[in-house]
Amino acid sequence: MKKLFVGRPWWMWVLPLLTIVFLVAIPLFIWDATNAILNSTDGDFSEIVVDPTQPGYESYVIATPAHLTLGVDESGNLSLVAIISLGPNDLGGSLLLLNPKTDIKQGETITSIFESGNVKEVEKSLMEFLSIGFTTTNLMTPSNWDAYTASASPLSVVLDDPLHEEILAGQFFSFESTCCPYEVTTSVESSDVGNFLSWADPAGSGSLRLLRQEGFWQEWIEKLSAEVNVSAVPGEVDAGFGRMVWGLSRGEMVIVQISQSSTPEATFVDESVIRDVVLEMVPFPMPSSPEARTTVRLLDAVGGLDLAGDYSAGLVREGAQILIIGNASEFTGETELIYHDADNSETVETFKEILGGGVIYYEPLTDSAVEITVIIGKDLVAGN
Repeated sequence: MKKLFVGRPWWMWVLPLLTIVFLVAIPLFIWDATNAILNSTDGDFSEIVVDPTQPGYESYVIATPAHLTLGVDESGNLSLVAIISLGPNDLGGSLLLLNPKTDIKQGETITSIFESGNVKEVEKSLMEFLSIGFTTTNLMTPSNWDAYTASASPLSVVLDDPLHEEILAGQFFSFESTCCPYEVTTSVESSDVGNFLSWADPAGSGSLRLLRQEGFWQEWIEKLSAEVNVSAVPGEVDAGFGRMVWGLSRGEMVIVQISQSSTPEATFVDESVIRDVVLEMVPFPMPSSPEARTTVRLLDAVGGLDLAGDYSAGLVREGAQILIIGNASEFTGETELIYHDADNSETVETFKEILGGGVIYYEPLTDSAVEITVIIGKDLVAGN
């Protein structure tokens, strides 16, 4: 009988052993990591609680899906900026359209950043400006729009403001009808969607283009809502742009509008206002960079509190990333804020001020799953 391993190099013996070691080690690593998460900071998790109404129950918070779509015309010029978020279970969501001329970086517009850099540079700049991270980002060309809207073509888009009407000196002034290719109600074939979304109005500010883009999204998502076959959206519907579009069509879509002031050169928005609006769209955001947000465990020590609705928003607005949400080990406690690294001493004071009360404790830990644990107690609830 031929001996299979005679004359084999030594490393041929090592690889099977390493494979066995890794197969054994992986479950141990998972077990150790799980224990580190469940047993860090306060609480006894020797038995995992699965009933969300009971003390000790905790759950990981999945970040709200937030997507950035950039659209370009045939020449590659930026013409559309859309921020999309999805609701729970990907049912419905929100859409915010920004003028590509929006100033987001001390004199730099989204367009100028795009022209001098690329999609990644725009993504990075918008994440810093909005203080959130994007789950995914994509670039849409006219051919992409054709493919995505083919199943819904033609789209009958109703424009609230005719493109041939502008307000000039407090009065309506009508341009010659030959200047504008679109009427108040326009039937748009999928092959023309790219042009329809990109065409610049005579005023040059881009405000009417935004209205046109809003009308397109309303009509497209409404048509998709009647579809039951996911093939109506090409490609994946569980990731990226396809997921966002399909999710919007599965529930109510809200088009978010913010106050904007425009000049021929740029559009200006209030940074604090747009951040608040975006955080309403994305209540549990990803951080814009690895250390941009402070990780938080948010617990209920009263029972029956709406932590996500009543307490998380203020913390998130002040820079928190809610990783874990649930119940304290008992429903009799007071409000506590526990931080585990001295570097977070100022942050925890800010969180206390936002909540309106609580006692701060410092518990040094090197293996904590979060940087700060916030426990909402009956004293805070009574005070509010």
